[in-house]
Amino acid sequence: MLFAQFKEVSVSFDDRLLRADEKTTLLSLNNNIKKFYENSVWNDEYSDLELNLDVQIIFEGNANIGSSEAFLIQSLFSNNKDLHFFDKGSQFSLSQNTSLYYDSIYYDPLSSLLGFYGNIILGAEIDTWSPLGGTMHYEKARSIAVRSSASNFSRGWEQRLLLINILTENSGLRKLRFSTYLSYELFENGEIDECESALKEIIKNLNEVFDNYSQENYTGMFLKYHAPKIGSIMHKLGQKNMLKEMQFVDPQRKDLYEDLLINI
Repeated sequence: MLFAQFKEVSVSFDDRLLRADEKTTLLSLNNNIKKFYENSVWNDEYSDLELNLDVQIIFEGNANIGSSEAFLIQSLFSNNKDLHFFDKGSQFSLSQNTSLYYDSIYYDPLSSLLGFYGNIILGAEIDTWSPLGGTMHYEKARSIAVRSSASNFSRGWEQRLLLINILTENSGLRKLRFSTYLSYELFENGEIDECESALKEIIKNLNEVFDNYSQENYTGMFLKYHAPKIGSIMHKLGQKNMLKEMQFVDPQRKDLYEDLLINI
């Protein structure tokens, strides 16, 4: 556990559509999901990430899959900051509830779903530590999706393959994650020239996203959380031109940058 990447995991269920006897079978599942994330070593190199994760599962009911009964669920995976992934539909067998463990090769309906999103969130986090550093975890998520799409519990896996393609192909966002956190660190350390260079990279990365996507949801999530701090640093450094450029590459927060410009 000392080398696990997820420090604190919150798990909540919405089981209003289930019968009383079905709810009883879920009593240990909440804790098993927490242990799945908190006790697994996902990466031998990055052992001090201490990530927080929020998992919400909505139970839609159950269905018979061959001779087995399966839960139908929707789910949300979030770091409660700049990463939010809503999964519209998955299924897992009741018999899988007590044997959750992370294995990027072994297939299990629920463990594979949890592992898929765990790797995506780790990939995005490690991208903040080094440029495109999370590639290994994105590719592990892709491998999980490829294997799972050919399984008996294939619901939703084609959409998850599309998701991993969207995330990996958007190199502008991935580089933006690194340049943003680098600018924070340089500003806090008083390395102003280097910080200004990192801020220029932020605008360059956003231009890359802007040139390739008319509207990109995951970049929008990132900026919703980080734009106030990015803009504040530009304001404190008197970077009027940068704030004007941010109005162009991040038009959803145009008013934020205008207010900062007025006060320079």
